[in-house]
Amino acid sequence: MANENKQAAAQQKGNKNEKPKKRNRIKETFAELKRVTWPTFGQTMKQTGAVFVVTIFFLVLLLIMDQLLGLAHRQLVTDLGDTTEVLSYALGGIKAVGTRLFASAPAAPLLL
Repeated sequence: MANENKQAAAQQKGNKNEKPKKRNRIKETFAELKRVTWPTFGQTMKQTGAVFVVTIFFLVLLLIMDQLLGLAHRQLVTDLGDTTEVLSYALGGIKAVGTRLFASAPAAPLLL
């Protein structure tokens, strides 16, 4: 019973200590926020403008690269001719190679 009383007293002490700890943390947080040097409106506008300039620069760069790669792709497609003709020629070549490879092989029995 004496042990229980000691534990209860310790818990009450712990509960009392928790509130001041929380209050101290909040006070310390506000004290730290007062020490922060916040940028002025002019500094914020300059930094925002710099972000916009860099964003627009990379936008233009990516658009140019996209146009160049699209032009190269279109040129490649027109130089190769009709894509269906190219595919049928490639598949026909694969079929011809397969028939040559397996023409002399004995027929394998079909296993179910």
